[in-house]
Amino acid sequence: MLVNIKSSLLGRLVLSACALLLIAGVSSCNKATETTEELYMPASSVAVTAFSLKSKSGTKVKLDSVFFSIDLNKGVIFNADSLPVGTDVTKLVADISYTSSASEVTLTQSGGKTTGDIDYKSNPTDSIDFSGKVVLKITAEDKTTTRSYNIKVNVHKVEPDSLVWDRLAVTPMPSRHDSPEAQKTVKFKDTSYTLIKESDGSYTMSVATDLLSGTWDKLLPEFDFEPDVRSLNATSDLLYMLDSTGVLHTSADGLAWENTGVTWVNIIGAYNSSMLGLRREGGKLFHTMWPSDQLHPDMPVSDEFPVAGFTDFVQYDNRWANYPIGFLVGGRLSDGSFSDKTWGYDGDHWAVLSEGMIPKLEGATLVPYFVYRKTSSSLVQTEFAVWMLIGGEVDEGYCNYQIYVSYDNGVNWYSADSQMDLPDYFPGLKYLDGIVMDWKKSASLKDNWSEVAGRNLPGMARMKYDVKDYEVSWQCPYIYIFGGIEETGLLNDKIWRGVLNRLTFVPLF
Repeated sequence: MLVNIKSSLLGRLVLSACALLLIAGVSSCNKATETTEELYMPASSVAVTAFSLKSKSGTKVKLDSVFFSIDLNKGVIFNADSLPVGTDVTKLVADISYTSSASEVTLTQSGGKTTGDIDYKSNPTDSIDFSGKVVLKITAEDKTTTRSYNIKVNVHKVEPDSLVWDRLAVTPMPSRHDSPEAQKTVKFKDTSYTLIKESDGSYTMSVATDLLSGTWDKLLPEFDFEPDVRSLNATSDLLYMLDSTGVLHTSADGLAWENTGVTWVNIIGAYNSSMLGLRREGGKLFHTMWPSDQLHPDMPVSDEFPVAGFTDFVQYDNRWANYPIGFLVGGRLSDGSFSDKTWGYDGDHWAVLSEGMIPKLEGATLVPYFVYRKTSSSLVQTEFAVWMLIGGEVDEGYCNYQIYVSYDNGVNWYSADSQMDLPDYFPGLKYLDGIVMDWKKSASLKDNWSEVAGRNLPGMARMKYDVKDYEVSWQCPYIYIFGGIEETGLLNDKIWRGVLNRLTFVPLF
């Protein structure tokens, strides 16, 4: 009996213990659940993680390849490299990625052709009008935290790769009197030197470091000889010029001149610190150099080499050669005919680099400049340094209006794109002078996406810029065309200024 009572009591105790454990377990689980519910908070962090446009038929560019920058700090989204002129941005579809914690995504359109709100989260394929202001607002799960972005789809206002010659920027020749008779302009020590024969027979040496301002120092050179104005040339440290009898003179400042005692037929141009020229001996022409040295003896001139009317001799460094390479284009041969050849010089020998790629002409000018080419199907373009051949008279007797460019230093020449054609109002000129001078430009950065006239492309190794106090400044290269003989035979007494639109755009960084 006792055993049975003990067994029964033990069983009840075991059951009670099990029940307590079960209750404790349930209570523990319930308590943990309640703790989790108390710690849970709706997400309050939202952001745009990616933005792009959907492709659209009929556009000049693949819209889905256009890169958009997202500035999380300033809340702006924009394409720094603008779309082509005339691109319709009134009905574009955007592909927007954002954090998963966003409960509402709203686009507000104002100031354009279409106004109103778009619930992007519910209607991601609705078209958006970017012709006005577009604000993207994202609301977090807590219904309180929001983040807004101003979105701008930039479109070029001008053709970026057009070479523009501004008629409003045309300035008079820096002469002391009206109707000058002759001029020659060279770039010497990063300064423009213009020698002018005045209408009264006197001479003016005008000097300017800032062509934009139009401020010139008009100096009176000391000539004890009659200058051959068009023969003016320069090395890195001296100016050179022939007199009317062919005697070579040098000057360190353009005012005081010294007689070298040598007589040349013509000056070719600077090679390093020496001046190349042509001299005549015994009825034959020879290539010569001043100062002369034994390492570069005079060499006979080929019958195919021009004796006058060629472009300025230009020089460049070649990584495959131990010495710089120089070349000139066109000119008049000794028999009076015109040349279509490009002649190159390597420090020892002259050779033909190309033939027949330009018209036979004389009196053209060469300027170093830049053009851009697409390297993919996107908007990204690559900058190329080129030589531009401008002006001159072709052998048919009329002035050349076609600009030619060379990407490989005279080995090949191509007609420039139509956007770079000389305008109808540009005068036909031969024996003109072209130099390139930089002009410091600046723009405000307070509005991240605003266009000064466009936006420049990234990856421009040449473009140097400075940023200070929300302002960016950079050097913009302008082409200046001086003088030249017009088709009427009169001297053009004007200075023209040209620039590739893209080079005026705010640089990217």
